[in-house]
Amino acid sequence: MNDRRKKFATGQISHSATHHLLAVSGLIEERGYARVSDIAKRLDITRGTVSVAMQSLKTAGYVDQDEGHFFHLTQAGLKAVASIQARHEVVEYFLTEVLSLSTRQAHRESCRIEYLIEVATTRRLFALLKFWRASHLQEAFSNEVADECPACNGDDVQRCAYCGLECLEDKCSLVASPTA
Repeated sequence: MNDRRKKFATGQISHSATHHLLAVSGLIEERGYARVSDIAKRLDITRGTVSVAMQSLKTAGYVDQDEGHFFHLTQAGLKAVASIQARHEVVEYFLTEVLSLSTRQAHRESCRIEYLIEVATTRRLFALLKFWRASHLQEAFSNEVADECPACNGDDVQRCAYCGLECLEDKCSLVASPTA
């Protein structure tokens, strides 16, 4: 199976692995420890699935497990978590402040993007966001953002002529639903 979400290149962490690392980090921060059962509960998956994933993360050098079966992040794990969190924050800020997505939608989409975006791209996006804030561009841009696809104009079409994707709920699937 050629699933691009699993791994793009050597050294990259899969989407699933990012969730496991973030769960370990969050549990250690909240409780001081992370066990298989705690990770499974947090991620709403089976303990068996967590055990397999954690073995892979141990082999890759991101986590260690002590004699009490508690997981600890290694230096590589701490660095990976910090990188994931930083990329998530930059992407989420871009989606909320620039594209005006709801916090909920921005968080959900950031979770999907955070493990895909390269560090160099994140740095450039962060630089763009700094420029965006300093230049006070939000008002000018928000006047240009439409609730509907510019090609569909809300027409009932099977495929959007602008983006080529199937229109959903009479809106282009690339356009966020207006917030009430």
